[in-house]
Amino acid sequence: MPIEIRLMQSTDLPLVWQIQCACYTSLLEPETQASLGAKQQASPQSCFVAEQGEVLLGYVIAIPWVLGVVPALDAPNCNLPDQADCLYLHDMAIAPSAAGQGLGQRLFDAVTAVAGKLELSKLALTAVAGAERYWQRLGFIPIALPLSATKVAQYGGHITYMSREV
Repeated sequence: MPIEIRLMQSTDLPLVWQIQCACYTSLLEPETQASLGAKQQASPQSCFVAEQGEVLLGYVIAIPWVLGVVPALDAPNCNLPDQADCLYLHDMAIAPSAAGQGLGQRLFDAVTAVAGKLELSKLALTAVAGAERYWQRLGFIPIALPLSATKVAQYGGHITYMSREV
């Protein structure tokens, strides 16, 4: 059965949350389903899942945002900025059982295509737990930001803000 990349629906959130918990619990506290849902509802056109049959294998949550600003984790709502200038990849995770199938690249390609449609020429993200090398292979470069200790701790203690052109 082929793997399909499709827009995330609110009904996907329990499974998205399960994947997040499987991937991040040892790194940082998972966000609530409500927080993930707030981002998906704020920008439904830029959040995707990878699905095979009825099985959710991975997801990406991306939102129009302001370059150089790191969104808060686990926020109960998501108010998009009026002057967004980038598409921020808030979270991307692949179920451990689906690793190594190229799903991250396929989800990333979907986000990149949407950024072009939204006329956003930059992508940005906050890499956690050593993921910088993965993102550098996709063309992202680190950007030094003065972040508070609280913000860094929210993201697990070691973060790298990164950006690239679409």
